[in-house]
Amino acid sequence: MRQITTALKSSKVATLLALSLVVVYAATEFGDHPSQMAHASLSGKPGPTSIPGAADMYKTALLNIPTPQLRPSDLPVIEQPYQITVVSLTNSLTNMAFDLDQIRQGQEVPRHFVQNMPTDILDIENVAARKNLFLSVALPLILKVNEDILKHRAKLQKLQTITAEGTSLSIKQATWLNKLAKRYGGNANDFTGLLKRVDTIPVSLALAQSIEESGWGTSRFAREGNALFGQRVWSAGEGIVPLERAEGEQYEVKAFDELFQSIETYATNLNSFGAYDDFRIARARQRSEFGVINGYELAGSLVLYSERGADYIDALQALIRVNNLGQFEETTLAPERLAQIFKSANN
Repeated sequence: MRQITTALKSSKVATLLALSLVVVYAATEFGDHPSQMAHASLSGKPGPTSIPGAADMYKTALLNIPTPQLRPSDLPVIEQPYQITVVSLTNSLTNMAFDLDQIRQGQEVPRHFVQNMPTDILDIENVAARKNLFLSVALPLILKVNEDILKHRAKLQKLQTITAEGTSLSIKQATWLNKLAKRYGGNANDFTGLLKRVDTIPVSLALAQSIEESGWGTSRFAREGNALFGQRVWSAGEGIVPLERAEGEQYEVKAFDELFQSIETYATNLNSFGAYDDFRIARARQRSEFGVINGYELAGSLVLYSERGADYIDALQALIRVNNLGQFEETTLAPERLAQIFKSANN
């Protein structure tokens, strides 16, 4: 017992005990549960007494190593368990041999249909890369909408021929015709007028409008609601409330489950609303005279699409011209056997 007492009194052991205390303090200061002083060094704002990972950030800061920014606490929660990201989408496009340069030169467009805009498209700093990614998403979907319209148009023309020959339509045919006329706001007894409505949207024009309305897919409406064209609704809860909406206004920007629905609704609007009669008349004239339609010229007929009027038309035509969107006007989808639906579950 005397020997132990003597040892404890020795300066050597006292020094060892002091070092042990320093180690314990350091472990407390820089461990998984940093003290209030350590937390204060990370932020001037008061916070919880325990922040997972804060100790690692503090130690990294001491070494002068840049660290990623903390996730803002007010970011909305995204419910999907899986999300389409730029990396996953780029890999999928590569696997499908999706090459915009080759497509501009006449190559068929792979049937690569993306359901949602990548959640991190805003993180793409390279402007050209961001543009190409957006075009790779929007182009196949626009072509698919037009493909569906052409099927309806072909069937409508067939029924027109049947009636012109004096043959009555079957109940099934008449029912289909009435539904089509209702969808496009036309008259089932007026084939000529209905054919002006059941027609494709110029690819360059659809691309330009989606770019203008969604900021190349980076807008809040595009990322949160798959809305590429800014369609408005006046029923509360059917869309997204614009942050800049004027006081007293009740409209929302319509949200969609998928990007395809946004494009399909946009096409139906142009083909049915009375405000776009001039567009449909000009399109029918182009098709009759030239056999093809031109988005750059038809943009001039959409004065009523936006409150900006002529300025909006100038913006669309500038987008078509500067980005050579006219090169996509005659593009077609590859055969259906090569179709691929790219959605969040694919990640």
